[in-house]
Formats: sequence, C-alpha cells, structure tokens
Amino acid sequence: MPPELTGRLDFWNIGYPLGAIVYLTAPIALAAIAWALWQRSRYWRLGKPNPDAGPWRTRLAGGLRTLFVDSIGHRRFVRNERYPGAMHFLIFWGIVILFIATTLDAVEFNAEQYLGWHVPTRDIGVQLELIWDIGGVMLIAGIALAAWRRYVARPPRLNTMLENNVLLALLLASALSGFVLQSLRMAATELEPSSDLYSVASAYWSPFSYVIAVAIRAVGFTVYAMEVSHFALWWAHAGLMSATFVYAAWRFGPLMHIFVSPLNLVMRSSVTRPKGALRPMGDLDTLEVFGAREITHLTSKQLLDYDACTNCGRCQDQCPAWRSGKPLSPRKLVQDAKAYMESRAPVLLAQGPDAEPLPPEADLVHGAITTDVLWSCTTCRACMEACPAFVEHIDSIVDMRRFLAMEEADVPEGAMNALTSMEQRGHPWRGTQATRTDWMEGADAVAMSDDPEHDVLLWVGCTAALDGRGQQVARAMASVLKLAGVRYRVLGSEETCTGDPARRMGNEYLFQMMAEQNIETLNGYEVRRIVTLCPHCFNTLKNEYPQFGGEFEVTHYTEFVAGLIRDGRIRPAKAVPLSVAYHDSCYLGRHNDIYEAPREIARAIPGLELVEMGEGRCRERGFCCGAGGGRMWMEEQGTRVNHIRTDHFLDTGADAVGVSCPFCLQMMEEGIGAKGQEDSKSARDLLELLAESLGEA
Repeated sequence: MPPELTGRLDFWNIGYPLGAIVYLTAPIALAAIAWALWQRSRYWRLGKPNPDAGPWRTRLAGGLRTLFVDSIGHRRFVRNERYPGAMHFLIFWGIVILFIATTLDAVEFNAEQYLGWHVPTRDIGVQLELIWDIGGVMLIAGIALAAWRRYVARPPRLNTMLENNVLLALLLASALSGFVLQSLRMAATELEPSSDLYSVASAYWSPFSYVIAVAIRAVGFTVYAMEVSHFALWWAHAGLMSATFVYAAWRFGPLMHIFVSPLNLVMRSSVTRPKGALRPMGDLDTLEVFGAREITHLTSKQLLDYDACTNCGRCQDQCPAWRSGKPLSPRKLVQDAKAYMESRAPVLLAQGPDAEPLPPEADLVHGAITTDVLWSCTTCRACMEACPAFVEHIDSIVDMRRFLAMEEADVPEGAMNALTSMEQRGHPWRGTQATRTDWMEGADAVAMSDDPEHDVLLWVGCTAALDGRGQQVARAMASVLKLAGVRYRVLGSEETCTGDPARRMGNEYLFQMMAEQNIETLNGYEVRRIVTLCPHCFNTLKNEYPQFGGEFEVTHYTEFVAGLIRDGRIRPAKAVPLSVAYHDSCYLGRHNDIYEAPREIARAIPGLELVEMGEGRCRERGFCCGAGGGRMWMEEQGTRVNHIRTDHFLDTGADAVGVSCPFCLQMMEEGIGAKGQEDSKSARDLLELLAESLGEA
C-alpha cells in the first residue's frame, strides 16, 4: 500500500502546551498594530470632519471593487510600472498567504483540541502545503526584487533605502526561517526512513521546502541535530514575527501602509464627489479661516493622506511641474506635510485649544511647504492617477492656495491680474479688445436673448470667444451644429467665466460669485442641456455647479459630436490627408475619464492618420500642456511645460497635434513656434479638422 500522506504535525519537536506560547505572537502583533493606528488616529482627528464621507453603505460599496482591484490586486502598480508592481504584488500576497496558513493551522488545532470539531481543511492539509510553499517563495522573491531595486538599481526617486533596511531584514529573516523550519521537520520525518511519519509523497507537495530538506540530509545532519536546530529556530521565528510588526508599529514605517493605504482608498473622495470637483468651502460668511495654514484647517482625510503616502515617488515622476524644473515635487510636498503633522500634532494634543499659533514663517504654508511650491501646480491630476495609495494632492494644494489668496492676497502677479479681470470684466483675458459676440459674425449663431427656443445651449467659454485663434474653433463648432440640424443657442454677452481659474487659484469667493450669477442666468432661460467647447468649463459646470444648486446635463463637444457621427447626422466625407498626434486634455481625460470620444472623431475623418504620443504619454498618463490650475497666467520657472509636451509631439513625427481644449491649443501653438517648427507643424482642434472634412472650413 502507498504510504499515507501525513503533512506537518502540530508542535512537532516542540510539544504541547509549551508550543501554545506561539499563539501570543499573533496578539502581540495585532496589539502593536492596533495601538499604532489608534495613536496615529489622534493626529488625523485633529483635522476637520471629512465632508466627503457620505453614507457608509455607499462608501463601502463604492470602495470594495477598487479595494480588490487597485489595493489588493495592485492594478496601478502593475499597469504603470511592471517591476515595482511585481515586487509589491509578491510581497503583499506572500505575507497574506503565509498569514492565512498560520491562522488556518491555529484554527484547525484549537477547534479539534478544545471543541472536538474537525475542520474540513484538515483533509487536504498536504495539498495546501503547496500553496503555503508558493506563498513563502513569493515573499522571498519580492524581498529579493526590493533589495535589488534599492541597493543595486537605485532609481533616483527612491530615497527610502535607510528607512527600509531593518524592515526588509526582518521580513527576509522571518520568511527564510519559516522555510528552513519546514525543511528541517521534513528532513527529520518525511525523508527519514526510520520515522513513523516517513512519506516522500507528502514531501513532494512542498517542492521548495523539499529541495532544502534534501540539501540538509545531503550535508549529513543527524536527526538529533535537526531536532535541536528546529527547536531553536522555531522560537527565533516566533520572535521575529512579533518583532517585525512591533518594529513597524513603533516606527509607523513603510509596513504600516499595508493597513493605512486600504483605509485611504475606501475613504477617497471620488466615491461621493466627482473626480474633477474640488471640495467646497461651505458658507464663507461663517468661516473663521479661509483655506489652510495649520493641520487643524485640513480635513481628517487629508491628514490620513500624509500617512498613506509610501514615499515611492511615482507622483513625482508624472508631475509636469517637477519634470520642467519647478520647485514642486508632489512626493516631497506630502512628506513635508507629514513631517509637519508629526511635529505639530503632539503640541496641539498637549495644549489643546490654548496652543499658540506658529509664526507665519514656521507654519504649514510658508515653513513646511513654501508658496513657490504651491503655485507651481497645474492641477493636472497626474500625481493622483499614478499614486497607488490614492493620496489626493490637489485638495491639499488648493486649500493652502485658498489661504494665500483669501487671507493674505499673496498671489503671483499674472494670476492676480487674471483674477482682477474676472472680477471686473467677467473673463481672465486682461487686455483683449474682443467682445463675447465677435466670433458670432458670419456663424449663424443665435443668442438666447434674441430667441430662447433651443434644444442645446452652446457654452463657448472665455478663450474661444475672446481669443482670435479660439474664435476659429467656435465658428467650426457652429458650422458642425448647423450641418447636423441641432437647434442651439448661445448666451452671447450674457455669458461670463465659469470661475474655474479663480477656484483653482484659491479665490473661492470670486468663484462662488460667478457660479451663482451663471446659474441664475441659465435657470432664467430654463436651460437643461449644455455643450461646452472647453474641458475646464465642462468640468466646472458638470461637477462643481451642482454644489451650488446648478443641476444641468453637461456634455463636452467631443462626446456630443461623436454622438452626431454615430447617429449619422453628420458624415465626414472629404479626405484630410494629415497625420495627427492627439494630446489628451487633463480636464477631459484624467478628471473626467473621456478618452475615446475625441479619438472616435479623429478616426471618422477620411484620410486622417491618428497617432498616439509614445512611451506612455497618452490617456491616463498623458502629459499636461501647462495651462491648468491658473498656470496659464503665471510666469514660468525653469523649462516651460508646454515645450516638453511639444517635444513629445515632435517625437511622433506627425504633421499636427490634435487637441480638444482652447488652453491646449494656445500652449501647443506657442510651443511649436518656440521650437521653430511653425512652417511644417501645426496645432489643430478636432473641430477644425472635422469641419474641413465636412466641407465647412
């Protein structure tokens, strides 16, 4: 008869009840983690209540899928960077599998010992050894990849090597000691012919441990030596397991993000707030402080962000400000805010409401972060899209900008000029002599004030209405709508800026004033459906006006026109022999997940060859043109962001760069001119190309 498959024995060579002491390691580890999280939560609770919390049922339901796909499945890691993605995946799942193995073993033994229950997994215990063996190999392989990355490859952004030395050593020692323990037991029992437990067939189910066990026997270890070694190593392994989690909890170091990052994912604002919407400030008349200069002015979620950050640097790699030599590093900003929280929170907890405010030069905005850093951000959301821990950098940056703009009037000169023009003239283009209706000449566009009967309101936007180049796009849109038979109207002179630049530059008061004025105008005409030319207008009208009662059906022209093409209401027929590299607008793409509609328009144009920006520079990882977040009106430090993006376009060899945003159009045209390529290259809005194909250009 073949030998019975026995598998491992509980407390082999240790004995019971002595071996039961090992069960203390789990409570010690769990207590250490719970204590660390509770202590840290005192810091988070210094922040204001999170207005994005919403109903817990909604939050948990919304977070469950993302938790499994992005946090447990490591989608953002694997999708964006395969090497570190594989490394984190192996370490995470190696720890999880080994934790399950240890827990299951304890449940099986205690259920049988004290309750007389037979846990069904006992019947497949030998087969499960294969899974546990694989889990151990995964953990060791992940640690090896981490060591290579930190000590050999050493990417410039990785500055956490010293911080991770002890943790990596503890994890590796725990994993290796566990493997050797299994192999010593196997060598002394399943591979020892004189043993009652002799069963090579059982050993085969733990192939990696089996190889080590064979090597132990080949060295010539006696069974007694194996037992002594096993006994000593067994206790060392138990101590290492406890030490690893106690160390992680004491330092609140990298391993804690295993617990904090999933919590941050579940608490992310996009569950209850649209991705493109900034958090409203509430009733401005009742606020004691506008914006944030202290951690108590931030929300608990923002403080949680700082601890969820793993300091991996992926946000920095994707940041156009950092890549162009600006002082902003999203990673450093979060780490500096975290360091400030760690130094300031104990003082606030000890002194309570009587805590002395810090002098301006030492506060969060001026001391820990600095204003040059805050004004460098384009709010493009590339950092947030890259972050595997779902840190929300933009909320913190804008809250600190709000303090600078509304409490201190500390705004860059160009930005202040734009804000002043918005307040006085209803648009940010100081110096323009154009009016809101100039573009309508010869376009057959009808203003609401002349005839309010409409199916769609075309929201032209400041740049398309007032900039000479943008007016060409507005006229192209008018010709497309006319050809499709769409009954549309415009507000004309009644249209004013949506307030997007003001909000992102921190002037919430001006934004709210303009939003309320526009909502009143739109409601007066009973507008329900709006099509916009500008992604910034689209994002503000769609995602932010509902915060103030402005509920409208808002569509960007790319989706609307793509629908007209699908429905056969317009049929591009004339060939446009041009290769076009499409540039994704940040506020259309990352902020609103619209990627296919503009490409659908481009593919519908005969003769047009659609080209993608290379090396992962499109869609979610597209590179900003540099105009968002009010940067359109600020002086550049270092290399201009749009010049970097222009180089991306020129690298494709395409004839033209296609855009669907008036800001992007301006920035790309300037970049092409600055590179001396205006004679052979061009920037074209998709509407212009479509109108040309329709014979309307």
